[in-house]
Amino acid sequence: MPRVVIVGDRNSGKTTFLGLLYTAQVKSGSDKADAFRFHAGFESVDEVTGVFERLMSGSFPDSAAKEGVRDVSFRLGYRRPGRGILSRQRSKGWGSDAFVSFRLIVLKAFENEMARPGEGSSVTDATLRDALGSEAMVIVVDATKLTAADKDPQLVPLRKFDAAVDSLLTSIQHSRAHGAQTVFHPIFMFSKFDRVNPEALRLANLEDAPPGVKKKGPRAAYAKALLDRNLPKTMARVRSRERRGMEFAEPSYFFSWVRTDDAVRGGAERVRLRRSGAVGWEPDYSSDEYLAFLERLWDIAAQIKD
Repeated sequence: MPRVVIVGDRNSGKTTFLGLLYTAQVKSGSDKADAFRFHAGFESVDEVTGVFERLMSGSFPDSAAKEGVRDVSFRLGYRRPGRGILSRQRSKGWGSDAFVSFRLIVLKAFENEMARPGEGSSVTDATLRDALGSEAMVIVVDATKLTAADKDPQLVPLRKFDAAVDSLLTSIQHSRAHGAQTVFHPIFMFSKFDRVNPEALRLANLEDAPPGVKKKGPRAAYAKALLDRNLPKTMARVRSRERRGMEFAEPSYFFSWVRTDDAVRGGAERVRLRRSGAVGWEPDYSSDEYLAFLERLWDIAAQIKD
């Protein structure tokens, strides 16, 4: 089962990301006529459904939910492998090779642990153990921290996160330097993109919204314009090439947002709900981004299985 590690700085939206990923599967893969199927592993279903239920009730994950969700397994399949979850051209049947499984692992205490390698910390050891055996990494980039000023790189809000991700990717790369040729898949997920500072986009000479999920070239250029300024070490790492051992696949880029309503009487802000289908409801979020993300995971898992 391919392992996908998820990294992000504190309060970047990692748990919300997993909850919305589960939401996309529940809302788009539960009916007999739907294009794909999914199953959550029994060992993680309680935690992830708890996050899902909070989102469906209009609340973001609380501290207990964030602490509980660490490891989620999914089995995902869709009709006619190769045509894609978002494609309208599908067979009515399910092929024997239409299903893949993958495991998502959230790395806790990520930045601090990577900042002190070699100290023998059991948390550091666990972090590296999960990461070193993974096939892909989801790098959650908090869009509210994207720099909005052309200033000293040392003052960029994501500088510490950038160094930690670069350190982890370097460790993974070095661990496989003398092994068989393997491919590692970096995936960038911009969280809270509805709250990005317009000045950060203006500084990068970008439009208010990224290109659609099917416009891979323009969307990659859009994402790189932000990442080259905010995560320069990480971007240099994923562009590096080795003669043997591990190489980086071309990164994938996704943008997440959740609409909210203003807090009432000093309470927490509420997740806005929207109608889904004839009688259902769901969070008002970037569902196409999550379906495209699932398709990307399916592709990675299918390649590894082959």
